[in-house]
Amino acid sequence: MVDPSPQDKQRGNPDGMRSLAKSSQLRIERIRYFPDSTTSLIGEIKRGVLFVMAFWGAPSIKAFSQLTEIINRLDPDGTLEFVVIDTDGAQTFYEHPDFKEKLHGAGETAWIKDGVIQCTSGLGYNPNCFEPNTKKLLAAN
Repeated sequence: MVDPSPQDKQRGNPDGMRSLAKSSQLRIERIRYFPDSTTSLIGEIKRGVLFVMAFWGAPSIKAFSQLTEIINRLDPDGTLEFVVIDTDGAQTFYEHPDFKEKLHGAGETAWIKDGVIQCTSGLGYNPNCFEPNTKKLLAAN
């Protein structure tokens, strides 16, 4: 298979941070946004939450708002990193073992410690796991 040329690759939203600010319950300074990314980003996260944003998906936008409210409430001092990637600029995530066949633009999330995914929200829109998974990550040493 031939790797697509850069102009053929799908790109994420370069103005996504502005859209995130409208739905975020966190201070925008706490969010690291990547319109285009690869799975190597996972290894750079010491202790944090990775959210896969689909700006075109209502469940994703709703999940983002809910997750940022939970993180704001549980981690007011900002000990956790909060990383958002645009699904449209993150094609390699679709092949990552923890995300394979689980990314559908519904706010999929991963909780990461020392560059290793500890758990994910699973397939689709699953906001019920946001609080317990965030608490577990906060409790991890």
